[in-house]
Amino acid sequence: MYFCCNGGRVKVGSFSSYEIARSGLYVSERGLFVTGHNISNVNTPGYVRQQAIMQTSPYHTISVGANLMQVGTGADIQQTRQIRHIFLDNMYRRESTTLGYWKAKSETLQDIEAILAEPFGDGFQSVINQFWDSWQELSKDPQSLTIRALVRQRSESLVSHVNHIGQQLDALQRNINLQIVDCINEVNDIAAQIAKLNAEIVKYEATGDSANDYRDQRNLLVDKLCSLVDADVTEMPDGQLAITIGGYFIVNRDKTTSLYEAKSHNDNRISVPLLEGTDMQVPLKNGMIKGLMDSNDVINDIRNRLNYLIKSIADEVNKLHKSGKTLDVPPEDGSDFFVPENPSIPIEMGNLKLNSIFYGDDGLNKIVTSVNGESGDNSIALQIANIRHAEIMHDGGNVFSIDGYYQDIILKVGNYGAEASQIYGNQQKLVQSADANRQAIAGVSMDEEMARMMKYKFSYDASSRVINIIDDMIETIILRMGLVGR
Repeated sequence: MYFCCNGGRVKVGSFSSYEIARSGLYVSERGLFVTGHNISNVNTPGYVRQQAIMQTSPYHTISVGANLMQVGTGADIQQTRQIRHIFLDNMYRRESTTLGYWKAKSETLQDIEAILAEPFGDGFQSVINQFWDSWQELSKDPQSLTIRALVRQRSESLVSHVNHIGQQLDALQRNINLQIVDCINEVNDIAAQIAKLNAEIVKYEATGDSANDYRDQRNLLVDKLCSLVDADVTEMPDGQLAITIGGYFIVNRDKTTSLYEAKSHNDNRISVPLLEGTDMQVPLKNGMIKGLMDSNDVINDIRNRLNYLIKSIADEVNKLHKSGKTLDVPPEDGSDFFVPENPSIPIEMGNLKLNSIFYGDDGLNKIVTSVNGESGDNSIALQIANIRHAEIMHDGGNVFSIDGYYQDIILKVGNYGAEASQIYGNQQKLVQSADANRQAIAGVSMDEEMARMMKYKFSYDASSRVINIIDDMIETIILRMGLVGR
């Protein structure tokens, strides 16, 4: 076989044509392999489609007299690259971090609304109204043992409901702390897996191999991590990742620093993440763990407000009840109506009960309705019934009645819950949109892969035909050349 140049002829070995055709078979086969790999992983979570990047093999330069001529040598695979967009990945992760935060806040506020059972009419407001109403009824007939029994029963209901709310808030907070622990453990587990994948990736890619599937696994783990915490992710020149949270490394190449759970210095009912080997709290700004921590703050705020309300009710009722006389003969001084279950700590939700003196044989007579024990005197009962309207509750610069203060609590919880639910819903849409944008680039399209598959098939078939034709030509040279005319 000959290539002509300026009238000269340069002999090039026939078998070099085999190599050119063979390279066509090779690149078509590799392209088909990558396409098949994409199709096989169309439903694999975190998979990013790959593409075989082909290039012309280096030319051979041949000297022909005073001239130079380049002779092609076929094609080769430059790399098998992932088709992903780092900017879209980062956008998805930022939105996912915010989604995790508002998911935790929204769910907690929904739980608080369910605990208070407002505004469905069977919550605290209904119970406290019945309590005031029973005293109002007693003021109409102070000597009635039936109504006194009603006051005791409504008071028991109030105590039971208040303590139950406290127990439910405590249980909710314990559950949130368990979620924080689970999330911290998940962060540590993800960090360990990323560090291990860092080592695998740098090992494979140092020899020129592709570690795309390992990179997919690692990126999926980073996605999960960013829903939990606001992590900063940096890829090193050698392909390894360094990940920091609040400025502290949790992954640095193949090394990790774990987080652990501890109780807050300010409130031992709240769990917070600390850095391994230190007593430093990790400063989180976003993510599910931060949302859970802020949810704990919301619970504490609601608990403090309700405790203030309950203690104010108990103090006001006790003050009036102790200022009068019982129906006993002779009349006795009134006693505290509400008392703490545990006398060593103040009255609060979970630590409230009705004074046990109201349960004796003459316990109903111990309920005070009058100033001096005279028959028909209802002054104390009427004053207790009217506590609901007294503006004795202070919140900043505002003054509320008992009912007004509780309604303000419910209004705040409702507004916070509605706001959190709306932001959470909007954030879900943003995350879905960000994911759709990156999947449009990184996701596997069956239509595109089928088109590539046919392209590689035709290319493979054509290269095969080139080899067959070269084979026929060589056969002619070997078996037939020189036989003409014999």
